[in-house]
Amino acid sequence: MEAHIVMIVRFAVCLLALIFAAALMIKADDNALLRRTAAAGGAAIVLFNERIGNAAYLILGGILESAIALMGVGFVLILAAVIMLLPLIFVARWIFH
Repeated sequence: MEAHIVMIVRFAVCLLALIFAAALMIKADDNALLRRTAAAGGAAIVLFNERIGNAAYLILGGILESAIALMGVGFVLILAAVIMLLPLIFVARWIFH
């Protein structure tokens, strides 16, 4: 499963690099240096696509894992606060009702 996700990320990186390079070459008008630089940059991204794909997969996985852990910690803290306040709520309800 991990290999499929890495391949999808690599394909997306390659496709976006080619689209960005083509758009930059079209916008370059008559500037030959910018066209060559865009072509070289797109080629470099395609060349290092495997490393970029693995790095992007690891970064996205780390962000998702951190977000899930943060949500779990938040849930536990809120649950702990509710459990700690529950006796006070019961006492206040018993006194005022």
